[in-house]
Amino acid sequence: MLSRRVEKAISDPRRALDHLLWLGRKNLALERYVGGKKFFYSTPQIRSVSDDGVYISFAARAASDPATFATFRSHSAYRRILEHVSESEGRGYLDEITTHSPALLEKIEDLKGNDLVGGPITFAYDGVGAVSPTTLRYIKVAGDLQSYFGSDIGVKIVEIGIGYGGQMRILDRLHSFKEYHLYDLPPVLALATRYLESFVLRGSYRALTLNQNAGDESYDLAISNYAFSELPVLLQRVYIEKILSRSKRGYLTMNSGLRGSAYVDDKLSLSELRELLPSFEVFQEVPLTRSDNYVIVWGHK
Repeated sequence: MLSRRVEKAISDPRRALDHLLWLGRKNLALERYVGGKKFFYSTPQIRSVSDDGVYISFAARAASDPATFATFRSHSAYRRILEHVSESEGRGYLDEITTHSPALLEKIEDLKGNDLVGGPITFAYDGVGAVSPTTLRYIKVAGDLQSYFGSDIGVKIVEIGIGYGGQMRILDRLHSFKEYHLYDLPPVLALATRYLESFVLRGSYRALTLNQNAGDESYDLAISNYAFSELPVLLQRVYIEKILSRSKRGYLTMNSGLRGSAYVDDKLSLSELRELLPSFEVFQEVPLTRSDNYVIVWGHK
């Protein structure tokens, strides 16, 4: 028989989240009830801040249902975690591209091809037309990679926390890497695979979970847009051991100074990261989306 708190959670998703966070402090494996549906909810030690259950469940549905996939990037359940870049933030990314990576604007129509799939919300920007702000962020990251590492970012790339695969598709249009490894949870990988298979890519990719990495891979470049910094210490250490410590170069946008989440303090500190990662330099995130965000870079010029 369900407890009174769980009975209330069935009809109120916000109560459900509060109830599960309360239970999560006991380090239990949970089943979460939202809208009358039940699905597995992982323990806090092995889930990202973004893994609230709703996002993962929606990713699984978008990967398997054509109607949901057609507009998944504009769905509220998805935009809570991804595709929430604002119009003004998009303008900030475009300003950075225009100032520091203007050559990328010559390829803007090709790069805007990212928005042909998934039905994203787009805005009209001067000089480039209608484009998703998230796509502008991915292009801005591509410009940063060229600034730090030059025109050759390597032949074997790895990304931790992949969204729907948009960053890979941008880099695939700009570089001639041979292999790109995507690491995330199975439903997210399924959605990204469906997205990427909507295009003809120049490079190859592998969609992997962390458990599928035997610890013998090495990479020319590791990328993570916020995702690594949102992982709990346990997963951060494993990703460092299996992937980041074995990457010649790295670019990690970090929001580990984030506050307001039940598990946000369960992160490696900057001093601990200095002991575990290859020797790196810290840069401010530009444009700055949160006051305590920063970017970790190693192996750069």
